[in-house]
Amino acid sequence: MSRIPSIGPDELDARQWSIYDALVNGRRATQTRAFPIIDEAGALTGPCNAWLLNPAIGSAFEQLGAAVRFEISLSARCREIIILSVAQHRDSPYEMYAHRLAGPAAGLSQQEVDALCAGADPGLTDERERVVHETSRILLRTGALDDDAYERAVTALGEAGLFEVTVIVGWYQHIATQLAVFDVRPPVQP
Repeated sequence: MSRIPSIGPDELDARQWSIYDALVNGRRATQTRAFPIIDEAGALTGPCNAWLLNPAIGSAFEQLGAAVRFEISLSARCREIIILSVAQHRDSPYEMYAHRLAGPAAGLSQQEVDALCAGADPGLTDERERVVHETSRILLRTGALDDDAYERAVTALGEAGLFEVTVIVGWYQHIATQLAVFDVRPPVQP
């Protein structure tokens, strides 16, 4: 399932354990999980297992992931629109699997999720969500915004909201790269 072996909870040193504990028992544990972050043996799944390879970086990643999840002004729907756009653009099987589940938990309809996963227009009616989707797609295609796209984004989202869009796009591009390099695949679906 991955090029690197799962690291079980009984194999963790103190620094690795702090990352594991934050992921499994921290703020994420206070909310219903749309997809599992540990396997049947208790090892971390998805991108998080690799974070244990370098606890200093892994700890920073855990904190950034928590900030993206809990400390942004954008709605959960907006966050998932961005993530699914990245997953589709990068053809990332694990991101697609995880956020096909997280999207509806954040309030996206199945039709919106399916359209985002196909790279199609999801038919968003909320202006902020439309701008988030458009901005994400432009960033994924070109890596920048022209003056018109920048003005549309700042008008709809504010500078802080646009900053959050850039962080989420970059963060999930990083995760897509990590998942691809370590060949992390979604669990086999029944």
